[in-house]
Amino acid sequence: MSVLQWVGSAFVLTASAGLGFYKAERLRKRVEALRSVQGGLQLLDTEIAFSATPLPRALVRIARVCAPPASVIFADAAEGLASRPEVGAGVHWEAAVGKRCAELALAPADEEILVQFGRTLGVSDREDQRKHIRMALERLSVQEREAAGEAAQRVRMWRSLGILAGLAVVVLLM
Repeated sequence: MSVLQWVGSAFVLTASAGLGFYKAERLRKRVEALRSVQGGLQLLDTEIAFSATPLPRALVRIARVCAPPASVIFADAAEGLASRPEVGAGVHWEAAVGKRCAELALAPADEEILVQFGRTLGVSDREDQRKHIRMALERLSVQEREAAGEAAQRVRMWRSLGILAGLAVVVLLM
């Protein structure tokens, strides 16, 4: 076997292993993002219930104290609301969610929950807003449990599959 074949085999194995590890990391990252978003929504509930903070200021505060990676959604929504308040909080929230979903490894179902929540953001009284937050939290909690179960089952599988697929390709090419 020539040096060129060894180098090619190493590239194939590295690429396929990298792909497997990438997929595994996305599963783990989704669970982390869902937990972070739930924490941010709980902070928003607290701001609305006890501080009676106006929504633009509440979003800025949450963006500062919320655990990454969800803090970027709150920061983007706050920034949009500050620059164009006449558009409405829901539009800015939906734009922030759409912009950051892929980065946060959120599934389409997670995104839909957040978008539906955003449609109610800032359009109702305090108690109704808290009900919508609690409903979104419950739905996200279900998504988080499912994502954690999926990650527990599939992280090792994706890592192994990446390495084994690379080895299979290397063997076939020899």
